[in-house]
Amino acid sequence: MRVPAPGPRWSVARRTRPISAPILIGGAMVLPMICAFALLFAAVTDLRGADAAARRSAAVLTSADRLERLMLSLDEDTRALALTGAPGFRHAYDADRAAFSGEEARFARLTAGSGPDEARRAGEFVRAENAYLRDQLTPLVNAARRGGAGARTLASDGRGLPQLVSLRERSAGFEAAQGNVAAASARHAADAAHRTAILASVGAAAALLLVFFVAFLPRAVIRPIRHAADLAGALADEQRALRRVATLVACGVSPAQVFAAVATEVGRVLKVDYTVIIRFESDETALVVGHWSDPRVPEVMPPLGGRWPIEEGTVTAETRGTERPARMKNYERATSAIGVWTHQAGIRCVVGCPVKVEGRVWGAMLILSLDEEPPPGMAEARMRDFTELVGTAIVSAQGRSDLLASRARVVAAADESRRRIERDLHDGAQQRLVTVALRLRTLETAVAPGQERLREQLSGLVDDLSGVLDDLQEVSRGIVPPILGRSGLGPALRSLSRRSPVGVRLNTGFTGRLPERVEVAVYYTVAEALTNVAKHARASEVRVDLILENRTVRLSVHDDGCGGADLTRGSGLVGLKDRVEALGGSIEIISPPGSGTSILVGIPVEPADDGAEGPDRPVPDAGART
Repeated sequence: MRVPAPGPRWSVARRTRPISAPILIGGAMVLPMICAFALLFAAVTDLRGADAAARRSAAVLTSADRLERLMLSLDEDTRALALTGAPGFRHAYDADRAAFSGEEARFARLTAGSGPDEARRAGEFVRAENAYLRDQLTPLVNAARRGGAGARTLASDGRGLPQLVSLRERSAGFEAAQGNVAAASARHAADAAHRTAILASVGAAAALLLVFFVAFLPRAVIRPIRHAADLAGALADEQRALRRVATLVACGVSPAQVFAAVATEVGRVLKVDYTVIIRFESDETALVVGHWSDPRVPEVMPPLGGRWPIEEGTVTAETRGTERPARMKNYERATSAIGVWTHQAGIRCVVGCPVKVEGRVWGAMLILSLDEEPPPGMAEARMRDFTELVGTAIVSAQGRSDLLASRARVVAAADESRRRIERDLHDGAQQRLVTVALRLRTLETAVAPGQERLREQLSGLVDDLSGVLDDLQEVSRGIVPPILGRSGLGPALRSLSRRSPVGVRLNTGFTGRLPERVEVAVYYTVAEALTNVAKHARASEVRVDLILENRTVRLSVHDDGCGGADLTRGSGLVGLKDRVEALGGSIEIISPPGSGTSILVGIPVEPADDGAEGPDRPVPDAGART
């Protein structure tokens, strides 16, 4: 029996289809691509976490700044209440106290999940605020509510000033440290975005190679990767834009500058053609307070000259009525004034997002597109972060405005009290003393011959009364010098210089009159400086320079004495600081030991507005609702 010979061994292999080299290469590319996608997903997750951390750090910084401003407002309200007892300051204190408690709770929530170092700094900051409130303000408020002179004594003794200065330094240190945390978070977000972009590029390259082997790969891999890369880049750009705006808000710039910056950043981040920030007015109109245009499109901003009526069927009306984002397109049949303008300008789509201030709608942010409609939902969500910063800027500006107004009212009340005392002295005590002196002089002339001793006594009494009158007139001139109101600042300063026991060189670089409150502030600054020189400086000469430059009065008082003056040691210098800052000015004291003292003052003749209504209009009420 023959056994058949076996066939060729490769015959089975020929019946099985071999794996081609391109398929092997494609299969080998799948695993690295999956790994790259997993790394990309992890990078996007890290980016979102870094984005959340950066936003929280910015929110903590903004909340700390608001806490500090509320504490300063509480300090001003408390001292004004103690000095005047006016009910308005009591209401202002209660309102600021409630706002402080709410902001403190918000600050605690923001710092609850922070790291140990940040939590420690936050706790020290809050404890310092509460300590000053407990040790200084609360006793002063209680004394003011009881009435009497005790509250005024506590308000003017200056014992709480070192603690307030320490509190300001601690607040500045916390904000500086928190700024470093925010900057580190932003760098982390930027690094995460960079890593995400690199991984997206790697994944896109692998997908381009696989496109020759698998037809569905472009739809399944390349587009998601590109979208993720675009999202990562967009998030990084948005974070940088938000950080720039938050820095402006934290620096306390005017609302007009914040509005312009927000309009510019939103337009560039969302890649739209126009952005507009409006405020709702009480006369049922919308007022443009900030706008931006892409340089590549026609310039049509602001719409309708910057103001238009709020009519039904518009994004403006819907945003105000619902207090929610709104969008509208296809303006061909529009009949409202803003709708007709939108159609004529060739705008295809308008998206609006409300701007809220302290829980109430203040205005809206609008983005306008000529061609492509912004993605639904995404544009509104990204606009919301910017509108929160706008609301914070408005509240901050209103707080500064209220603080300056409170200081101005206190200074005005003090000046009025000085004028009333001067009138009372002139019309009351001085006149009565003059009458008594004349009657004594009449009695002196009527003394009979031989009573020389009585005549001498009467003459001595008349001389004593004349001395009392001279002293009283000197006190009256020190309260409100008549020459200041009659002849102006130059003659008043020359009179003040002649009475100084220390030689004074006076240089004034302008003539004419200034606003009364500016003249009074400059006069009292020079008077206080000369008094301090005579008492403490041991100087041989004082130089006083006064000029008017760019609508700002600049005063310099320098002596060649022993130096070492300290703003925290005397109520006189503190009072001058309050008076100057109440006028929107600034005061700086340079007094190194052994090198004399220089007091530098700048007071605007026409105080600049904060610009919440534009460059030429004042800050509106933050709670105004239309």
